[in-house]
Amino acid sequence: MKNHYFAKISLGCLLCLVMFMAGCISISGCSMRATYERTVQLSAPLSPGSAFKAQTHNGSIKINGADVTDCNMTATIVARAATDEEAQELSGKVKVTLVPSGNRLITKIDKPTQLINKSVSVSLDVEVPNKTDLELVTHNGAVEISDITGRLNATTHNGKVTSERVSGTTALNTHNGSVTCGEISGSTQLKSHNGSIKAFYTDTAPSVCDISIITHNGGIELKTPPNFSARVNASTHNGSINTDLPITVSGKISKSSLTGTIGTGEGQLHLETHNGSIRIR
Repeated sequence: MKNHYFAKISLGCLLCLVMFMAGCISISGCSMRATYERTVQLSAPLSPGSAFKAQTHNGSIKINGADVTDCNMTATIVARAATDEEAQELSGKVKVTLVPSGNRLITKIDKPTQLINKSVSVSLDVEVPNKTDLELVTHNGAVEISDITGRLNATTHNGKVTSERVSGTTALNTHNGSVTCGEISGSTQLKSHNGSIKAFYTDTAPSVCDISIITHNGGIELKTPPNFSARVNASTHNGSINTDLPITVSGKISKSSLTGTIGTGEGQLHLETHNGSIRIR
């Protein structure tokens, strides 16, 4: 009888716990059910050969180079809150400006902090002169760059990074996402932790440059510049290494490790992954 009584109590407690958790989930799920979006158009002078800097936390960054002498930006602000009124009010508190600083143009984003059951994202779509140095940072969002000549440094944590028709010294980094570079020229440092990396050099790229490509979980594919010349160090833990190029091997060669020279070995080529294969062509 006593066991039956305690069984009823235990069942009742379990039901209460389930109902409580369901209520918490429901409340949490409904806390940001309203969304308000607005865009801001900005423009400022930016001479070719200058630098542009942008940093956001939640949101993507897209940069396109063009034959212009200014910076034209569309900032998309998305606010989420419990009600439409709260979302619109939150969106109105976000300010995006372009601030000149020497030969740089800096994107400044002012927004409320310590938000409870509310969130804000700011995505940037920017047109700059073709010859512009870039410094781009986001945490949750993709980064996309096209038609730029200059020094490029772009970082995200959760998102893919892509570039097209980019020339200069390039450093692209992400933690969770792929990195893809098409029609590139110049020295590059490409890095991811969870994602594949692909880099394809143009047929007009200089034959001597330094290339470093590192990921942990993902494959690597590289199309080198014509008549490429570099010292090569490639390694993988779970995968294979394949190359279409004539490499003079030095030291030991194995399925997962390769050290040697392409051409006269003037540049540096470092390829490294843990879980994935490597292809060089």
